[in-house]
Amino acid sequence: MDALVTAVCAAGGLVLGDELEIVVERTGAHRGLERPWWGCPSCAAPAPAAALVPVVRSFAWGRGCPACRHVRPRAWRPLVLGVVSAAVLGGFAARIGPDAALAPFCVFGLALVAISAVDLERQIIPNRLVYPTLVTVAVLLVVASAADGAWHAVTWAAIAGAGAFAAFLVVHLAVPRGMGFGDVRLAGVTGMATGWLGLGRAFVGFLAAFVLGAAVGIAAMAVSGAGRKTRIPFGPFLAAGAVVTVLWGGPVAHSLFHRGT
Repeated sequence: MDALVTAVCAAGGLVLGDELEIVVERTGAHRGLERPWWGCPSCAAPAPAAALVPVVRSFAWGRGCPACRHVRPRAWRPLVLGVVSAAVLGGFAARIGPDAALAPFCVFGLALVAISAVDLERQIIPNRLVYPTLVTVAVLLVVASAADGAWHAVTWAAIAGAGAFAAFLVVHLAVPRGMGFGDVRLAGVTGMATGWLGLGRAFVGFLAAFVLGAAVGIAAMAVSGAGRKTRIPFGPFLAAGAVVTVLWGGPVAHSLFHRGT
């Protein structure tokens, strides 16, 4: 059963992640999600049949529009989103198993992929993705707590979410150029989701985010030569830290907080 659930979640992540392209593209450009979704952005010609099929879409886009030969600048992003989503959802399923908690974390994982893609491209974390994610994941976590009888987890989630929001807000107010308010909101969401698993695991997620962000930031400053002026979006690191804590947060938290016990 566990293997089947993992396979289904990975396959679903591959398809749904590919479909996230329309959300990432439209949200980042502050456009609505009205149809048509996949037509040519240059001449508005209807998309060929191959461009409507998840996974195959990137290969079709790479050949350009049949009408005007326009090639999308990020033709391969749908496939990348699909592969990353498949890895995230498959990993979550392998770790959580066939449990009611898997649903909120699958939603959470897909949202993290979409938010990270927008932040990498535009260096913004859109409210149009953060707020629906917050509400949907919160409701599903409450349902999971009811199903498992784990009401203490709701308390942990509330504490971690509020604590992360407050801590990041202090950083934002102190150094607004270094920490955007979008990062503050996303920290609250990731704190809530990872906090549901335990306060120690939530701490591991944020620790991983800062370690990864610092490592990449130092490397980017060295390569670009721009020093502290180098701007790196922090949203993807918050997302990566959250994934780390879902997959490996338990053993890491135990080694950090229960050493010698």
